[in-house]
Amino acid sequence: MAHRLKLAQVLAAAAGLALSAGSTAQALTDPTRPPLQLMMTAAGVGKDSKEGAEARPRLESILLSSARKGAIINGQYVALGGAFGKAAMVNISATTVTLKTGQELEVLQLYPPRGGAAAVSATEDKTEKMVKRP
Repeated sequence: MAHRLKLAQVLAAAAGLALSAGSTAQALTDPTRPPLQLMMTAAGVGKDSKEGAEARPRLESILLSSARKGAIINGQYVALGGAFGKAAMVNISATTVTLKTGQELEVLQLYPPRGGAAAVSATEDKTEKMVKRP
């Protein structure tokens, strides 16, 4: 009887060790997260940053719906008409946000411009042909 009890205790201890081995696994990382160096550069951290200098506003996301209109600027949600620092958001579109500080307007773009006016798509100059099929 004592032998069986000792065997049961040894098996229970082994099972406990086997089950706890999975809890030391490494945490999963987000595959869509930008590299650390890119995040540090965007946040103004690194060899080129000036300590104490105010960072330029960076438009991260635009939220447009029937219930609300706003944007994420430098990690902070700002509603249309709301304030970001000393600036007020006066206009919002699907790709841009306009901030006004005093008489100065600053337009933040969600996507950086690609080559200016010379980067016009070749498909804009072509007319599309409609083909009717039976």
